[in-house]
Amino acid sequence: MGRMIVFRVANNRIQFKCTACEAKRNLHVQANLRSKSIRCHKCGATTRCSLNRRIGPREQHSGKATMLTTDHKEIAVLVHDISLNGGIGLDLPIRTARAGTVKIGDKVRFNCKWYPRLLGSGHFVVINSKGQRIGIKKI
Repeated sequence: MGRMIVFRVANNRIQFKCTACEAKRNLHVQANLRSKSIRCHKCGATTRCSLNRRIGPREQHSGKATMLTTDHKEIAVLVHDISLNGGIGLDLPIRTARAGTVKIGDKVRFNCKWYPRLLGSGHFVVINSKGQRIGIKKI
């Protein structure tokens, strides 16, 4: 199996396109799935699929920032993507994620030299957390 391919989900359906033979098929996916391996109905090749359920697109960004928590802890984070509605996807260091230092509902601020207009101003709230990846939204 190769790398993960992103497919857009609309009404719990995706337009699957095989990476090996380019055969297309409209498939139903469960509402709670974020990723799935799909076997092609023609050639039998398996494709790892990431299921994107967002309404708007995300801008891919890659950069380091310092997250400041309300209890004055500084955490180095890696920014992955920014959506148009103000949501941001981040990766925490593994030790911080395992310790549970950042929880859903926590308010945070940032020090960021490469994108000060977005990350350097205002407060954010943690809206989801899965392993090292967290999602935040500007408040």
